[in-house]
Order: sequence, then structure tokens, then C-alpha cells
Amino acid sequence: MTTDNQTNETARWPVYTVVVLFFVGLMGIIAWNIELPYLAYSAGPVSDAADTIVADGVEYYPPDGELLMLTVISQDVNIFEAAIAGVDPTIDLVRKQKVRREGETDQEYRNRTLQQMDDSNFRSIVVAMDYLGFEMVPIEVVVNELVEGVPAADLIELGDTIVSVNGFQITAVSDFAPALDGLEVGDVVDISVRRADGVVDLRVELAEREEEPGSPMIGIVLGELTEPPFPLSIESGDVGGPSAGMMHTIAIIDSLTEGELTNGKVIAGTGTIRLDGTVGNIGGIRQKVVGAEAAGAEYILVPQGNYESALTAERDDIQIVPIETLDDAIQFLESLATT
Repeated sequence: MTTDNQTNETARWPVYTVVVLFFVGLMGIIAWNIELPYLAYSAGPVSDAADTIVADGVEYYPPDGELLMLTVISQDVNIFEAAIAGVDPTIDLVRKQKVRREGETDQEYRNRTLQQMDDSNFRSIVVAMDYLGFEMVPIEVVVNELVEGVPAADLIELGDTIVSVNGFQITAVSDFAPALDGLEVGDVVDISVRRADGVVDLRVELAEREEEPGSPMIGIVLGELTEPPFPLSIESGDVGGPSAGMMHTIAIIDSLTEGELTNGKVIAGTGTIRLDGTVGNIGGIRQKVVGAEAAGAEYILVPQGNYESALTAERDDIQIVPIETLDDAIQFLESLATT
């Protein structure tokens, strides 16, 4: 026989179950929509750096092999995604503050990484031209600094492009010497500068050099904008960041040199390039090893500073090669011809 109390208790169980499930579901929805202060790094798209090199007016030798440049995908994570990343050996969680600046929006971060790629591409071209024995050609002279207290500081602005001085066209810093020849402290020179809103003509009084009394100066520190001696560019598309610098440099050298650096092999690599040819560290090295092997690379060139971390990446047979300088990378690639 069933009592009234037993009947009531039995009737309450479905209600309790529904309530518990409701709160569990609600907590799950809340947890799903809470972003953690981490980014999940996973292997990104891979492409051939040689395909990005565009040159004209010079002999061009497309590599038989591949010079793969590597990317990493970073994405925000919630609690559940972080838990999955925690057990996936190919994914790493990285604190956002190590990647993003405080208060930086997605678009600002995107713009910054694209600018980093542009800067990296320029360095790759400069380093490759130097390696191949070509000289970069000055095309503009810009104002990088102003000396305080001189008349020019009130007229000339940082970033101005110097077009002419006393009628002399200025395309290189060396053009200034003849333009100022024979002038004295206190003389006034005609200087034309280019700004965003057009060319501005200025009359600037020459100041005296502190370290050379009686010697005149304008009071500006100059820098040169240069370009290669023939049309040469790196068409990197919408990929951002500086980590393809080494591979772009190698791709230019291989493409403009008769012979074959890759020896027909698939070579992957990552690392920034400095103007002195040294290779700098990058982020996401473990994911780049994973991406390189998945793309069929036999070797991956990595910065010396990332080497130990690269060895911990999930991989099978790909060989990891530590690189400190561009010369190291070239020498390793040349050694493949004998293997």
C-alpha cells in the first residue's frame, strides 16, 4: 500500500530534477560566455615564402623545393575551451597580456601586426640585398630629430621629407654637403619640405655647432628611405607579425641566385630578421613545429632562443635546426646538397 507521504515524495523528484538541470544548464551557459584572460595558440595556415617574392629587371630562379613560412592561430577561450586546450598537446594557453597591449582593440592589434609585417619585409629586402652584393638606393631624406634651441626647430617638423636646400635636390644625406658649402652661421637657407598636405617652402637661419664653434648647421638629424636597385617586393597579403623575416630573406636570396638552396626539399622556418642578419625569437614555436610537420616539411629552422621549447612540440620525424644568423641558415641549406 502507498501512503500519501510516499506519493508526495515521489511527485517531488521530477521537480527537483528539473530545477537541478535548469541551474546546471544556466551555469553552463554563463561559463560558456565568460572569456578567460588567455589565448589558445594552435597551428595556423602554411605557405611558400618564395611565392610572395616579386622581382623585375633581374634574373629570377624559382626554387624547386619549398620554403614554408608558418603562422599561429590565436583565439579567446572560455572555461570549457581552456579545459580542452589543457589536454591537447598541440595547443598552448598564453596570457593575453603577453600578446596584447592594455586597452588595445582587436583592430588596433591587427593594424599593429600588419605594420610589423611591413617593417619585417623591408628588413628582409635590405638584408637580402646586402647578402647578394646589391646596394640599396636612397630615395628620400626625412627628419628624425630636431636639435633644441635652434631656429630650425620652430619651422621644421619631425617626419618632414627634405625636398631641396638652396635649390639643390635632396635624395640622400650626402646631398647636404654641397647645398651648404660656403655658408656661415647666421646665413638663411631656403628649404622645401614635403608634408601630408603638400610641399612647404621655409627660410631657415643656420645655427652654430656646439662641438665646432663657427661651423654652421641646420640643426636636424636625418634618415634615409631606401629601395632596392630594381623592382622587388614581398606580397605577404593579410598575414601579420614579424616572424616570417628569416624565411622571406632566404626566399629572396634563393630566388635571385642561380642554383638551388632547398635541394628540392620542403624546408620550413620561422624567426625575425634584424638588419645585422641575426635571427630573433618568435611566439608560438611549438604550434609552428606542428604546422610544419603537418605540411610535409622535413626540416624546420628555428631561432636558437626558441630551440629548447621547439623540442617539446608534439612531432614525429621532423628535424629541428637551431639558427642564430642568416649565415647559419644558408650554410645549413647548402649542406643539404651533400646529403
